[in-house]
Amino acid sequence: MTEDIKKEYLVRKKKYEGEYIELKKKDNILALQRGLIAILSIGFLIFGYLKEITLFPIYILPALVLFVYLVIQHNRIKKRIQFLQNLIQINKISLLRLEGKWTSFDKSGKEFMNPDHPYSGDLNIFGQGSLYQYINSTTFFMGEEALANSLSHQPDYQEIGLRQQAIEELAPRLDWRQQFQASGMGSEKKNNNIRGLLKWSREQPLLEERKYIYLVWLLPVTTALLILLMALRIVPTYIPLIFLTTQVILATASLKFTSLVFRDTENAATELERYRILLNYIESENYQARLLKDGQKKLFRGKQTASKQIENLSKIGELINLRYSVVYLFINALTFCDFYIVWRLDKWKIQSGIYLENWFRVIGQFEALNSLALLAHDNQDWIYPEVIKGSPYFSAKNLGHPLINGQSRVCNDVSLPTPGTVHIITGSNMSGKSTLLRTVGINLVLAYAGAPVCAQNMKCSLMRIYTSIKVEDNLEQNTSVFYAELKRIKKIIDSAQEGAPLIFMLDEVFRGTNSLDRIFGAKTVIKNLYLLSTIGFVTTHDLEISKLEEDYPNHIKNYHFTDQFVNNEITFDYRLKEGVSTTTNAIALMEMIGIKI
Repeated sequence: MTEDIKKEYLVRKKKYEGEYIELKKKDNILALQRGLIAILSIGFLIFGYLKEITLFPIYILPALVLFVYLVIQHNRIKKRIQFLQNLIQINKISLLRLEGKWTSFDKSGKEFMNPDHPYSGDLNIFGQGSLYQYINSTTFFMGEEALANSLSHQPDYQEIGLRQQAIEELAPRLDWRQQFQASGMGSEKKNNNIRGLLKWSREQPLLEERKYIYLVWLLPVTTALLILLMALRIVPTYIPLIFLTTQVILATASLKFTSLVFRDTENAATELERYRILLNYIESENYQARLLKDGQKKLFRGKQTASKQIENLSKIGELINLRYSVVYLFINALTFCDFYIVWRLDKWKIQSGIYLENWFRVIGQFEALNSLALLAHDNQDWIYPEVIKGSPYFSAKNLGHPLINGQSRVCNDVSLPTPGTVHIITGSNMSGKSTLLRTVGINLVLAYAGAPVCAQNMKCSLMRIYTSIKVEDNLEQNTSVFYAELKRIKKIIDSAQEGAPLIFMLDEVFRGTNSLDRIFGAKTVIKNLYLLSTIGFVTTHDLEISKLEEDYPNHIKNYHFTDQFVNNEITFDYRLKEGVSTTTNAIALMEMIGIKI
């Protein structure tokens, strides 16, 4: 299956590379043609001037028209070349992901890391080598936020089913997904501009509050009439001159005001075309999944579409960018066109400003769903789990860790069928205990995000996920490992006491204290948690803790991982087995790395 998907990406990559090479040739030819026409036109102008040819500038009009046409065509080709480069890059990244070389990808989601989150740190949801880094194909900051939210917040029960439908529909639409992503690439560097635009859209329209400003528009009209009357020698020269001088003073004085108005919109103007294209992609597609259709509906207001409204705003933005030419300063002094632009901005804001953020959030939602659909497309042997309501439940067959390459991945069957069930897992160092906990946790995260999971079969209830795996001390807060773990476990117990379904994963519980306190503390915590009708896992090296199964056989069950020594080398099969571990490897590992025993 993986080889077929690799072949698909390779074919697409070669196809786009071929088109790119052909377009680059056209690009070079057009650049040469533009240069030649410009040189010949300038040469003809000089020749005509020197030879005093009558009306010679008119003769180069066809060349000028041709030059403008070539400029337009050249710009179109350049945009297409950039689009193809993006598509080539997308397929290269897809191949690297399939080859397990994805940890070098730029976006790791480290900005979403939160040490106080119930599970994201322990399960490698964000940061280097994380699930977010593995699947992320977003290009827009709202897409990044939407994806992060889907991986770190528990959704409503109904939302999971809606997400599954949407992801299942988007997964096979590879052309659409890649074109959508390619159209958004490059926006990452301009996120602050869009944030400024959103800030502007929430503010009150300026001219609506200052209706007297409309009176300023009467001044240019009056001045123009006075100039006409002066030309007809009806009024003296000094009268229109006074009005004209007044205009120049007012136009200059208003520059500070208009510059503040345009500050949050002018920088975003060049980016709006990108978002218009993204919105148009969403608007023009036919969907079956309710979540996709609902998102699409938000982009329509009667006959007006979001993409059309963004196009209108983009045109206003183009006018703003003209302000930096000397000619514009002269025109503005005569016509007060800055106020005309402000009026158009206000009119747009009144009509569409309140919808702008929602439109961008729809883009973000589709980007997040596309990232999860990519996971579904690239792993077509994975399954969509059955998520149920009710008390804690978890059961999976051939469950594997999604971030471990398929060739190295070892899958296990795991089942916690009734509330108040705890699996105590023993085993030697590096045998797979912590990985099993992370495997269960990260697949639950995917399940709740609506994505497929790395399993042959999986059924689970909607539960709060809590972990205590990578507990560290904190010198700034004067917190030891033991105390940090105590605080984390207290949070788990407090959450369980609220009565919501909960699953927990505790790794090497209370490793930061002596064996006597560790054993007593672990037993106490396990009893507390199963009595609160939670389900979960506890890994330990203390075989004494595993004796709890004898006292509570209906609630606690022992499992273990084993290792073997072959030719003075230690090997692991990473297979979960019933019972308590009977092997150790600490001394052997010490000898293997050269420590004398």
